[in-house]
Amino acid sequence: MSRDFYELCYDQYKYEMSESERLYQKAGVMLVVLPVLGAIITSLGRLDIFTLRFARWDVFAFYLSSVLAFLALVISAVFLFACVYPREYKTLADMDVWQKWREEYLKYLSAREEEGGDTAARLDAAMLVNLCPRLVEAQPVNAQINESRRKAFKKSVKWAAIASVAVGVQGLFNLILRIQGV
Repeated sequence: MSRDFYELCYDQYKYEMSESERLYQKAGVMLVVLPVLGAIITSLGRLDIFTLRFARWDVFAFYLSSVLAFLALVISAVFLFACVYPREYKTLADMDVWQKWREEYLKYLSAREEEGGDTAARLDAAMLVNLCPRLVEAQPVNAQINESRRKAFKKSVKWAAIASVAVGVQGLFNLILRIQGV
């Protein structure tokens, strides 16, 4: 296996692992947006006109937009949970394991010194041969996990946007009702 192939595999592996951290950072923004939307929905809510919900179309529209905003907010929160729910990424062995393997293989190569050749180069070549397959195995698993997390995050943002529109409509009808003295 070539060093270029190893570097390609390692770069892809590093990208997927860093992408998982970026998704958590993005989710942090949504963890602020969702409670703010929930607080707005709650502050605009009115129970004093609940009995008029079927008597007036504007009161009905107010309650309908309130319910839609709340449902969209709940759906967004569910998708956000799906995004941040911990998953088990495929990793390489701990550095201690690799260091131990390296030391043991170096001893093995030193014991076979009579065969000749550069020990350091043979150690690096063996490291590439052992590490590349693990990188190749880990990257697609991690990429699939990140893709499902990205999809969940996008759906969370989409539903939060729908909730925002519904909150805007709720606010508009709240204003209309207050202007009418209802």
